Amino acid sequence: MIAKRNHIKVFVASTVYNFEHVLRQVYELLDSYGYDVCMSHMGTILLDSSKSNLDNCIDAVNECDVFVGFIRPDYGSGVLEIGGKSITHFEFDTGYQRDIPRFILADYRVVFTRSLFKDSFVVEDSTAKRINFDSISFENNNVMDTRCIRMYNEAIKDKEKPVSRRTGNWVQEYISYDDIKMHLESQFKYPERIKKLIDNSKGKAK
Repeated sequence: MIAKRNHIKVFVASTVYNFEHVLRQVYELLDSYGYDVCMSHMGTILLDSSKSNLDNCIDAVNECDVFVGFIRPDYGSGVLEIGGKSITHFEFDTGYQRDIPRFILADYRVVFTRSLFKDSFVVEDSTAKRINFDSISFENNNVMDTRCIRMYNEAIKDKEKPVSRRTGNWVQEYISYDDIKMHLESQFKYPERIKKLIDNSKGKAK
């Protein structure tokens, strides 16, 4: 049974390639709890034909109450300039800047690849040298785009020291939709809790 509409706007940010079916399931799950789901893949973002795709997406993030983001191996095709960020990455940035309640999930392959490179070395003339991950680039790679790992590092606030001072840096790893469903159900099943988080974030912003 679909719950009563609670008029809480939830923005879902994600690349779409090979993820279409899961995104539809995510939409249907959140919608069944009464949320107004803003998702480009489902066509539920309000559009202004005088604006670019990027601006329409950023406007939607700015108008939402809660942000849900998926970090996947695919960085997305919406890169507007050479060396620039994708539309999905800009959506994440906007969600962070607004400091609204957010729930970030990461594909296990992103987490695995990050761990693989994190403490790796190259050997030159019998001397081991630590790899600087920021200098590694597998952009537009069909298996793993390293820009996605940078998105993950931003989400966990990897560069903020000490670790004990970090807040808002929880990223939920998932393998299958069942993992995603369990996490989202745990967080969104009771809208009154989400409303409390929204009210708390507004209080901090004052």
